[in-house]
Amino acid sequence: MWSYISHCFLLLFLCNHVTNTRQIPFDTIVPPYFEGRFSNGPVWIEKLGVSNIKNYAYGGAATDNDFIQGYTASDTIPVPGVRQQIKIYFNQTNITTVNSMRTLHVIRAGGNDYYANKTISPSRVIASILNCVKDLFEIGVKHILI
Repeated sequence: MWSYISHCFLLLFLCNHVTNTRQIPFDTIVPPYFEGRFSNGPVWIEKLGVSNIKNYAYGGAATDNDFIQGYTASDTIPVPGVRQQIKIYFNQTNITTVNSMRTLHVIRAGGNDYYANKTISPSRVIASILNCVKDLFEIGVKHILI
């Protein structure tokens, strides 16, 4: 199984992604975390041994900005939600050239929705995540890890 994974592409759409501070504007002060991340060390995704990773994640993102707006950097900078990240991916990618059988799309989302709205119903957050999954399936994605 691991040899198969090492030849895959990994695309990330995440709401609270600790490895991606590069999406934050340059004039924003970022704490001195490990290699520019929101983490003090390597994270789980790096343990998969996949070298072909395309990261569409924005730290602080919610599942869908039409549902809840996500922010980063002390809640002052609006960022695209996971659903908007998927649209960015679709608009920036010639989807016909993506090997859908060898590409794993990863969604880790929902935590920032609860951070922004402490009283939100879990079923609404789950429905928002499922909308993201539906969007990926509609553009031809075959493998999704949630």
